[in-house]
Amino acid sequence: MSGRLQGRIAIVTGAGCIGPGWGNGRATAVRFAEEGAKIFAIDRNLDSVAETVERVTAVGGEIVTHQCDVTGSASVEIMVKACLDRFSRIDVLVNNVGGSAAGGPAEMSEDVWDAQVDYNLKSVFLTLKHVLPVMEQQK
Repeated sequence: MSGRLQGRIAIVTGAGCIGPGWGNGRATAVRFAEEGAKIFAIDRNLDSVAETVERVTAVGGEIVTHQCDVTGSASVEIMVKACLDRFSRIDVLVNNVGGSAAGGPAEMSEDVWDAQVDYNLKSVFLTLKHVLPVMEQQK
């Protein structure tokens, strides 16, 4: 298999899917694998990544899964170390975690709001915080 991402290591967060079929993380993992990338598939629910593994494998790709809560710095730091231990580098980071809770400011509790900010913003900050130094060191 060869392609534009041949030999590149791609971390894809949210690589699972809530149900069967295609989600953004799953589709990204499969497409990147078709282009030759090795996939480090991240999700907090590894059961949701099983179909992603099947689909990546079906196109001849290599995929490794890792459970990670990207809203926690320690969890993200461990994830980055696990990727480096396995592949020795990181070339691509896809921040695909996100979602929304129902309701507006009047109905939503502050705890739900805080969780939404963590899920949609802090997760991006934390993965970048831990991955960018690796990429910068690699040039």
